[in-house]
Amino acid sequence: MSGLMKRVRAATLCAALAAVAFPAHAALAPWSALHGKTVLFVTGGADSPTPNDDALVARHLEQLGWVVHTVDAAAPASDADGAALIVLSSTANAHVLGNKYADTPVPIFTWNTYDYPNLGLTGPVLHQDFEVIDPVQHYPDSFAVLYAYGANITSEISRAVGLKPRLFGTLYLEPQTAGWGRPGPGGTVIADFKGIADHAALFTYEREASLEDGRVAPARRVAFFLGDDDFHLLTATYGPAASDPNMRSWAIGLQLFDTALRWAASAPPRMPAYDPSALQATLRHVAHGKRVLFVERMDAGEGAEADEHMVAHLRSLGFTVTVADQSDPERVRGQDLVIVSGTCSKWKLANKYADAAVPLISLEGLMSDTMHFSGFDRYVDYGEHGEERESDDPAESYLDIVGAWNPMAAGLKPGLVKFAADPGVLKWARPLPDAIVIATLPNEPQECAIFGYPKDARMAGGFIAPARRALLPLDNPTYDELTPQGSAMFDAVVLWTIGG
Repeated sequence: MSGLMKRVRAATLCAALAAVAFPAHAALAPWSALHGKTVLFVTGGADSPTPNDDALVARHLEQLGWVVHTVDAAAPASDADGAALIVLSSTANAHVLGNKYADTPVPIFTWNTYDYPNLGLTGPVLHQDFEVIDPVQHYPDSFAVLYAYGANITSEISRAVGLKPRLFGTLYLEPQTAGWGRPGPGGTVIADFKGIADHAALFTYEREASLEDGRVAPARRVAFFLGDDDFHLLTATYGPAASDPNMRSWAIGLQLFDTALRWAASAPPRMPAYDPSALQATLRHVAHGKRVLFVERMDAGEGAEADEHMVAHLRSLGFTVTVADQSDPERVRGQDLVIVSGTCSKWKLANKYADAAVPLISLEGLMSDTMHFSGFDRYVDYGEHGEERESDDPAESYLDIVGAWNPMAAGLKPGLVKFAADPGVLKWARPLPDAIVIATLPNEPQECAIFGYPKDARMAGGFIAPARRALLPLDNPTYDELTPQGSAMFDAVVLWTIGG
C-alpha cells in the first residue's frame, strides 16, 4: 500500500472514530473556566413574603467567580440571553414564572419545586410528582429531609463529591423546608429522601435527554432540594471535623450545591451522529484482538438462526467469538465481553456470569433479577410485552429514545424509533438510579428496554458492577427483525459495553 493510500485510510478511520468514539460523560469544567461568566438569578424580589437566603446565595455565586444579574419572576426570558447559567430561587412565584424558561438553551439550576412541572422536570400532580415539605404542614417529614441517600455513585457530580450509597446530612439539625420531585426516565437521580428514588432530592437531565413531559432538554437541567431560607444550613465541614473522613463524606450539602452548579454550567458531551457505517468502522477498530463469549441455548429451535447471525456479525467486525452452551460451566477467563442470548433459560443458566468481572450484555430481560439489573418482582421490576399468555401488553416494534445524548443511542433522535420490522416480544426492566436509560417501551416510561450500568455502579441488591452491564431486548428471533436503526443500536450497545 502506498504512503498516500495509508494516509487516506488513516484519515478515514480517524473521521469515523471522531464521529462516534467519545466519552459518555463530559468532564466538569474547572472553576477558572467559569470565572467571569454571567448568572441570571431569578428570585421573588422585594415582594417575597417569607425570610429567605437569596442575598446569601447571590453573594456565594459571586465568591465562586460568577457575575450575578438578579431579576424577579416577572422579568422576560430574554434577560437570560448571553448568560452561562439560570438559577431559579424558590422565592420566585411559579405561576408568574410559568414555562418561560422551559425552552431556553441556557442551563438551569433550580430549587423552585413548584416550577418543576413548568420546566418539564416532573409531572404536574402535587404530592405525586413533586412536593414541598415544610415544618408547619409536614412536621415529621421536615426532620426526615435533614438526611438524604446517595442514589447514584457514578455520575460526574457523584464522583466529584465522593457520594456513597448511604445516608448523608443535607441540612443542619432543625426542622426545615425542602422539595422533592419524581423525574422521568431520561433524568438521573443523584440523591433521594428515605431511599425512595421517586422522591429525588437532587436530580439532573443531560442536554438532549427526554424530559418527563416528552419534550427534550435544550440544555442541562438541575433540580435541588432547598427551601427559601435553607442555604445557610447546608452541611459542610470546618475546623477539626474537616480532618475526619467520615464527617467529610457526611456533611456534603454545600459541596453538592457547588458541584451541581458547576456541572450545570459545564459543556455537555458532544452529541453522537447517526452514522451506522462510521459506527461499524469504530467497532472494527475496537474489535481487533478482543474476545467475545456468546452464551446461548445450543438446542434451541426458535432463535437459533438469529443467534448464528449475531455471531457471524460479531466475527465480521473482527471479534474472536467463542460460543458456549447455557449449561456449560462459566467460561469468562480471557474474555473481553460476554453476551447472554435471549434463547437462554433462567433455570439452565442459573447465576452464571452475573458476577463476572468482564463487561456483559443480557439480551433476556427476564433474567434482570438474576443479573442484578432490577428487583425480583416480575411484572413490577421486569417483564415483557407481546408474550402470549404471559403478558397483558400487546406485541411491540417501537422504542422511545429518552437518552439520546449517550452513545448507546447510536445518534438517534429523542422519541419513537422503529426498532424491529414487525411487532414482537420486547422485554423490559426497572433499573436502579445508577443506570443510564437509553430507551423505554412506548407509553410505559418506567419500563426500560435499553440501559447500561457503568463500572462501579450500584445495581440491585447492593451489588457493585465489576464491569459495564447492559440490557438489550432481543427475544429469540428479534435480531433478524431489526430495522437499520435497531441494528445501529445493537452495535452501539456493544461498543459502549466493551468500553470503546
